[in-house]
Amino acid sequence: MKKCCPGLPIAFVVIFAIGAFLYYQYAFTSVSKINFNEDSFYQYQENTMSLFEPKSSQYKLCFYTSSTPQSTEFLRKNTQENIILLALDLYQQGRNAKKDVYNLVELRISSVLMLKLIHEFDVRRLPQCFLLNQESKNSKLYISLKENGIYKLVNFKENKNKE
Repeated sequence: MKKCCPGLPIAFVVIFAIGAFLYYQYAFTSVSKINFNEDSFYQYQENTMSLFEPKSSQYKLCFYTSSTPQSTEFLRKNTQENIILLALDLYQQGRNAKKDVYNLVELRISSVLMLKLIHEFDVRRLPQCFLLNQESKNSKLYISLKENGIYKLVNFKENKNKE
């Protein structure tokens, strides 16, 4: 007796491999992570530079450039009463001139870390902000869900309620 579909197992393996690849792409690239144990962030406190230690469960990370005059207005617009704004200047000038913005921590990082974060958060335009939430198992790990991929579909109700 002749088999009906001898190519079926090969097609199943190919479809399974493609499905596994797509799941990997969406599951691991749709979440941006910052680990404060591995990466060093510095802040100015009382005219000295010190290591930034996260104490809150939620932050708002903003990438901006201090070369534009609208940067102070952008930071002021994105501050909220209960969420601390972590500001990363692309030029790393260290002006520290935004004393009038409430709940603002200006951070300084290395160039290697800046490139890593730009890639991790997929920063394509400036200024841009991301909401960081503390991971429940690791107090130094903060995650941000990207606006694309399967997490956008899963968290549709949550995102709709925020607006």
